[in-house]
Amino acid sequence: MAASPSPHATISVVSGCVCFGALHNIWNGASVPVQGFPTVRPRASGTVKAQPIEFNVAARNGVWNAFQLIDLDTQGVVAWFLAHSDVDPEREVDKILWISGSPYESGSGSTFNDDKTAANGVFVINRYDWDYYDKRSEDEIAVVAEPIVDSRSLFSAAGLVDLAAARSMALRWKDQRSAERQWSEDGVWLHIPRGEYAFGRFGFDDDRTAARSFLLFTVNTYFPRTAFKGSERILKKEETPDETFVRMLQEGFDFSGIELLREWSTVPENPNIQPLTPPPPPQADWLGPYDRSDHVLRPKEINAIRVFRNADELRLVTPSGYDMTPHRLSAPILEFIDPWAEPLYDLVNEMVLSYLQRTVVPRIRGRSVSAAAELLFPEHTPEGGRWPGLDVWCHRYFTQPDVVPVPGFDGAYVGSRIASFLSRFGDASAMFDDACVAGITRVVAYMLTMVLERANGRARDSYRPNIMPSDVRGGVYLECQFRDCLQFSRVFWEGRIGSSSAE
Repeated sequence: MAASPSPHATISVVSGCVCFGALHNIWNGASVPVQGFPTVRPRASGTVKAQPIEFNVAARNGVWNAFQLIDLDTQGVVAWFLAHSDVDPEREVDKILWISGSPYESGSGSTFNDDKTAANGVFVINRYDWDYYDKRSEDEIAVVAEPIVDSRSLFSAAGLVDLAAARSMALRWKDQRSAERQWSEDGVWLHIPRGEYAFGRFGFDDDRTAARSFLLFTVNTYFPRTAFKGSERILKKEETPDETFVRMLQEGFDFSGIELLREWSTVPENPNIQPLTPPPPPQADWLGPYDRSDHVLRPKEINAIRVFRNADELRLVTPSGYDMTPHRLSAPILEFIDPWAEPLYDLVNEMVLSYLQRTVVPRIRGRSVSAAAELLFPEHTPEGGRWPGLDVWCHRYFTQPDVVPVPGFDGAYVGSRIASFLSRFGDASAMFDDACVAGITRVVAYMLTMVLERANGRARDSYRPNIMPSDVRGGVYLECQFRDCLQFSRVFWEGRIGSSSAE
């Protein structure tokens, strides 16, 4: 049996609290009440997301062991790990990396503090949460400047100090260069040469009353090549993208994309910051969930749409004149996979039904094809020099019965389902022209062809072998034309509450 790692040094916690971060962070942490397990969540801060934190946490009293984590190729220090002497350091670091490892490595758990990190007693600190990104107390303690002249002079560092000695240690260190700051029984200065941007992870006791470990690493730390000093056991198994995906499926990772939607659509607290993406529509405008018996598309039709490619529809030329169309046409077409296939079918149907109820019903009832087309797709005239937008294509599909059909798509079946839905959700006396229903059936097939093509691209960009609901939600929300049509589904924003499915 391999021996346990040998500590590089030890510190003693006597106050039941540690302060952490850059020197001004430590100074600030010493001036605020002792924090229990933090329950912060990310919020927009300019163009990035930061988490408002104080710079102290309740910590287990006693001896803490400090370990160097070494890159096995360079033998240089690329991370530090501290743990209470009663804690198995290898098991503890394994747990932390499983819950929230490096955001630059796939399959590393949560990127920010969330329900999973809270349930497992891991407190996440990211690069924008501390150091010079948080300037509180910066004017209270002047620190010697260390110019960065080239990549060899890059470093990241943070201190971890017992609360009782926090300010005295900060004063002792402030006139010293980072690499020269001496440790003591009261605290450690964790210097990582050639490391950029610091990340921290605290591990807490099972009841989350006190921290028992702390991991510091940088963007340059690669855990599949990192081990405790003196050990050859890497801290994380290197995985192929397919292996990562299979593991995430087995671990029950949330591929719904709902949490991502919430992050993208959160309005910044600072009114001077222009959000990059819009908030959700008012909940009063959300529609559904509908009874599944109302759904108009079977898995058969959705899969027929998934594999269909039309060169005219997918034509894309960059501003520089490069034709991306062959690339889009030749891109591998990914499949759906259980247990996420059923939630994906549900999501697609719910988006379609909300579109039918909100947009289609009031515009086509009692109208001819030409009159309905003008109301449904008002911007249907191509602008000179621009590739046709969604209204142009939808108008074409709505008004022209001879457009390219989707092989395997049962238009007669889907049309009958749409007609039945329109009749139930329109006025009792409303009449829907058969040609309008057939046109909307073609429009739905076209729109979903484009949505699933984008979802396919998102899955491939994420190195996943299958399309997940998160890819569909992302493809709709981040494309304004689709978002405007399909975002009024409650299931789009919340999933099907109470469902026994993966979502």
